[in-house]
Amino acid sequence: MNRFLGKNLSLVALLLASPFVIANDEMKHGQVGIASYATVISPDYTKDEKLGGFAVYGTGAFNDNFAGRLLIGFQSHNDYSEIDITAFEGSLLAGTGLATEGFKAYGSLGFYNEKWEVPGFSEKFGGGMIGGGVGYNWQYVSLEFWMNFRSTSDYEDVLGQNATAASGGLGLAGRF
Repeated sequence: MNRFLGKNLSLVALLLASPFVIANDEMKHGQVGIASYATVISPDYTKDEKLGGFAVYGTGAFNDNFAGRLLIGFQSHNDYSEIDITAFEGSLLAGTGLATEGFKAYGSLGFYNEKWEVPGFSEKFGGGMIGGGVGYNWQYVSLEFWMNFRSTSDYEDVLGQNATAASGGLGLAGRF
């Protein structure tokens, strides 16, 4: 009886994993890449805060329509280069073409967490974000642009006024 149960459990496990293991040649479920990464915070009545740098990201597609993405970004302030910013973003993507070759487009829902540091001082910001992106998948390479609109309550606490905020990237990734 135990052998029978063991074989059936193995078969069930194989069937559940098959979309990831036995994908057709066009399906690539993973991407790891690097991006030009920027953030703009626009307070009412004052100058925009602009941040720029690069990010490293990974995307895992569950299928051609759903994926998850993690990103870590390293930025500096455009006007005050002594401010170093480390950002972390996590997103769920829903769209089309996320695991196959060709055009892809998606909407995203996620969160961000970032830390601004200068010698002797640091400040943390975080919250939710909503966005989207477009790109193209070749067999082993992906190129895409994305933008996320961020919740701003943490920024507004420090700035003392209403603000809007967005982050975005232009990324090149290897597909596997």
